[in-house]
Amino acid sequence: MEVLRLLLSLVCVVLVRVHSETVPVDQYKQQLLDVHNAYRAQQGAADMQALVWDDTLSKEAGSWIKRCSFKHEMKGRGENLAFDSNPKKTEELINSSMKAWYDEIKDYNYNRKSCAPRSCHYTQVVWAKTRKVGCAMEKCNYLQAFGRPVKNAWYLACYYDPKGNDISEYPFEKGAACSKCLQKQTCENKLCTGEGVEVCEDNDKDCEFWATSGECKKNPQFMNKKCRKGCGICKGA
Repeated sequence: MEVLRLLLSLVCVVLVRVHSETVPVDQYKQQLLDVHNAYRAQQGAADMQALVWDDTLSKEAGSWIKRCSFKHEMKGRGENLAFDSNPKKTEELINSSMKAWYDEIKDYNYNRKSCAPRSCHYTQVVWAKTRKVGCAMEKCNYLQAFGRPVKNAWYLACYYDPKGNDISEYPFEKGAACSKCLQKQTCENKLCTGEGVEVCEDNDKDCEFWATSGECKKNPQFMNKKCRKGCGICKGA
């Protein structure tokens, strides 16, 4: 009887064995960029950066989703994930998945300064300081999602850098488009475009004290944002 149970278990494992096929992303890069930037331009933001494509992020996302497991990698990148088991053209799947991310705007309250579980995809899409995005797509015969296998699932992952959803910050600053771009940037389609130069300044009155207390090394993520001058990250007034 125990042998029979073991054989049945092995049969079940074989039946749900995961196979996947990578969807080449090159022909969809521009669409993915254009949809992202179109949503970003709609925000009425003063400091919204135009996203550019990053192949490293795309490769990282592709490596992660080949596992066909619908969960976040959580390794320092911003991440948005989506899947769809309906038979559609890839272009339609991209548009509908990104629309689902963006539609979380209805659950977001700007004044809270942080995303709720149902609005974090939206805020990452429109996080003003994010500069790069790279996406990947996979077709999984079975995608493990929410504790069950989803048959014939198309799986999309977009990775972002710098990551968004910092609970201490607004996703973007409201105001006239491009009114708070970095120095030497230009404005195109309501987005700040070009590398630009960040102003060398401290954004908190306690930066000098924190810097002399060693916080630049102890708490670099915070200090690199708030105390660029105090930590010697930049030069100038």
